Amino acid sequence: MGVAAGVLMASASLAGANSIVLTQNAYSYDVGGEFSAATTDDFVANYSSKATVGGEFETFCIETTVDFTPGHTYTYTLSNQDSLGRALSEGAAFLYADFATGQLAGYNYSNPTARLADTGELQAAIWAFQGNQSYSGFPSLATDPFYQLATNTLGTAGAYGADNGQYSVEVLQLWDGTTAAQNQLVYTDPVPDSASTSGMLGLACAGLIFLARRVNQQKLAPIFLTRRN
Repeated sequence: MGVAAGVLMASASLAGANSIVLTQNAYSYDVGGEFSAATTDDFVANYSSKATVGGEFETFCIETTVDFTPGHTYTYTLSNQDSLGRALSEGAAFLYADFATGQLAGYNYSNPTARLADTGELQAAIWAFQGNQSYSGFPSLATDPFYQLATNTLGTAGAYGADNGQYSVEVLQLWDGTTAAQNQLVYTDPVPDSASTSGMLGLACAGLIFLARRVNQQKLAPIFLTRRN
């Protein structure tokens, strides 16, 4: 009975674990991102439509010495560091937050050919900020506009320093059982929908007008009755 209970508990734990499947697409630069991520948590709702493909959010890896298999199902945990113990850098978080919200300066979201080139440069910059990593065949940092954007905005020391949650970006630590797979980035702050925000504002204004009228009516009613008497 004890063994059976242990098996059931393990099965329930696995069934309840967060899962992720990563796939390469037309914007995947060689072995790097962009990757499309399907997760049990609804992270895609946090992303601009510019940063989604096929209904899934786009992500970038932050480890060059750890691999993953496209199409394989992994479990994941959220963290502020990668599987090798390196803290998520401010430069990587800054760039990815702007990418996820569809406002990364110079990133060509609409032209597939130009977007692929930008993907390689963004991936190279993210690797650089995450422990000075690099990979053969990727663009040089000397001409990388996203590396320059982050260092100009944050300063070199700031871009390489720990993010500490400033940009609502976290690390997806991927696991195949107890074996670490290549870690990815995820944006965790919902992007406001302008249409629904405007609608809610309109409802709020209408409610305030209605309330103001009710208050005025209540104030005027006693005066009216007094005059009639």
